[in-house]
Amino acid sequence: MRHFLRAAAILGAGLVLLAADEAPLSLDTGDISGEFGTYAADEPATAPMTPDSAFEVIDQTPPHAAPEIGPLLPQAATLAGMVAELRDAGPIDLDDEMLCLATAVYFEAKGEPLDGQLAVAQVILNRVEAGRFGRDICAVVKAPRQFSFVRGGAMPAPRGAAQWETAQAIALIAAGGGWREIVGEATHFHATYVNPGWKMRRVATVGRHIFYR
Repeated sequence: MRHFLRAAAILGAGLVLLAADEAPLSLDTGDISGEFGTYAADEPATAPMTPDSAFEVIDQTPPHAAPEIGPLLPQAATLAGMVAELRDAGPIDLDDEMLCLATAVYFEAKGEPLDGQLAVAQVILNRVEAGRFGRDICAVVKAPRQFSFVRGGAMPAPRGAAQWETAQAIALIAAGGGWREIVGEATHFHATYVNPGWKMRRVATVGRHIFYR
């Protein structure tokens, strides 16, 4: 499920790359097409080919490799470098799911270090994968009494341009699996200055958030 979400999210954002090493298929002008096969112009004619032998030749011909299409994420040695490259690439066109994820990152973690922001995004994706918190990213984010910035199922619009650009980049990196898992399979987190008394396994503390599963 996670891989499907990541692929769909990145494709929805329009970041796809045609990655094929093969040159376009072309025909040699010296070939002469016959009824059941193709002969080189400088080769002598042999015994007539039967339909069966023609199909054998066709079946034994290696098929031309189809181009591969995959998500395009920057290759960077650091998370900060990856975020910077995505931001420098210009405005990002987010679909509804990525918009929900980026908005949650912005309001829940915009003041956190980058790995803390990524951890929040990964928690939301973990919740979608778990299946009991919502059927998709927006359902998880807008679920009642889960994220305090959501009021009556509605999300406010981000205001800080620079922090919003970072949140969008973090959302794409999380959904595309562009960086390592920060908090494993954590599905919950809270600020370090509160103590809700959750009876769950503590996974990690990143920035000012504690993560649980």
